[in-house]
Amino acid sequence: MILAKVTGHVVATQKSDELRGSNLLLVTALGDDLQAIKDRTYVAVDSVGAGENDLVLVEEYFALSKDRYKAMSIVAIVEKVHRER
Repeated sequence: MILAKVTGHVVATQKSDELRGSNLLLVTALGDDLQAIKDRTYVAVDSVGAGENDLVLVEEYFALSKDRYKAMSIVAIVEKVHRER
């Protein structure tokens, strides 16, 4: 899983049948310091109702089959991150 921040919305006028009705969000992966990692931005299917600037957990999976494509899915909205220093 990837800890990320929602940074935008994606509008797609045409989608594959598997994605119809899905909300697509732009997410940027975060590092250990909770800062955005350069060049680690993805489009993810929102399955939990996340919004812009939310911290989220994103999971990568094979959406259709291993031969077709990989997809990202937002699986949780993160309320707090605790870590010991």
